[in-house]
Amino acid sequence: MKQTIKNTQRYNFLSAFFALVLWGSWSFYVNNQQAGFEAGLISGIAQGLCSFLITLFMTFLIEKQFNFYRSNFTKLILPPIITVLFTGSCLVTVHLLIHTPDIVKTISPALTVALIFAFFTNIKLYKQMPAL
Repeated sequence: MKQTIKNTQRYNFLSAFFALVLWGSWSFYVNNQQAGFEAGLISGIAQGLCSFLITLFMTFLIEKQFNFYRSNFTKLILPPIITVLFTGSCLVTVHLLIHTPDIVKTISPALTVALIFAFFTNIKLYKQMPAL
């Protein structure tokens, strides 16, 4: 029977909570500076909620892909890259829909950290693999 490798729920929710606070605040700051309080608040709330949900979804999606791929190389490389491309596309779409004034400044740092987080999460899973 194949063992499913997972992260803890505590890790997943703490990561999501910190993403909400950090990236919601960042989005408020960037867009408040450029377009005023209301635009900053709307984009900050949207970014914070999206960051929370995306972080939870990222850990889930990475785990599913990690357990799906057979090759060690694909286990290490594809889950983080595919996950960040997908979640980043969703994030851009949300910001286009709510008319965020500065989408690039809003999401660039978050996506950079998301990619690092995705690789960190994936390596954490990789280290749990039983030795062959």
